Amino acid sequence: MKIGLIGALDCEITEFCRDFNAVKSKFKDIFVGSFKGHEIYICLCGVGKVNAAACTQRLCDLTNVDCIINSGVAGAVTRNLGVCDIAVSSLLTYHDFYPIEVLDKYEPHCSVFKADDKLLKLACDACSELGKTEKNFRYDTGMIVSGDKFVEDSSYVKQLSAKYGALCTEMEGAAIAHVAYLNKTPFIVIRAISDNADENADMSFEQMSAIAAKRAGFVVTSMISAL
Repeated sequence: MKIGLIGALDCEITEFCRDFNAVKSKFKDIFVGSFKGHEIYICLCGVGKVNAAACTQRLCDLTNVDCIINSGVAGAVTRNLGVCDIAVSSLLTYHDFYPIEVLDKYEPHCSVFKADDKLLKLACDACSELGKTEKNFRYDTGMIVSGDKFVEDSSYVKQLSAKYGALCTEMEGAAIAHVAYLNKTPFIVIRAISDNADENADMSFEQMSAIAAKRAGFVVTSMISAL
């Protein structure tokens, strides 16, 4: 298989580049490696929805990948997940697109993007295995919301919880899902919690993002091992 891995930050792709012996390709910010017979294309997309969408379309056009996995960190919305726990997308949408119904009325006639069932099962299996060795580790599947906003406001978190029932909030996943959907490419988003998206989020993110990203990367590597 050709597998596309996308991360917004250096710390979100460093482990992949090392584990999959990836080297720079002729394409900007795309590294290519291999693992258990799979071709692995690793992309650094940068922060935010436009960067993520542009990267995803470039990945589809240049490599024709069979699936796309976005791995990285996020701020918790649900209080059932703590720092370094894992949120696995079953659904994704935008929290800053208003009115979101525009996407339902016009192309692509879809405002909530559903992750691939096979990838979802692989992710849950990988998290279950991790839970056997990591004390107090938790994971959950559900809605992940994205927007061009670093959330550090507990009142806004409550709004995201009430409106979407979201597991977490981040800045790229829904855009990646949107483009993958347009390209009919199976996708999933795996996010490790780096902060609680509250007034202390910035400090927690700086301290925990690399550790959390490594946890998300471990889950993704386990998924690919099972493909």
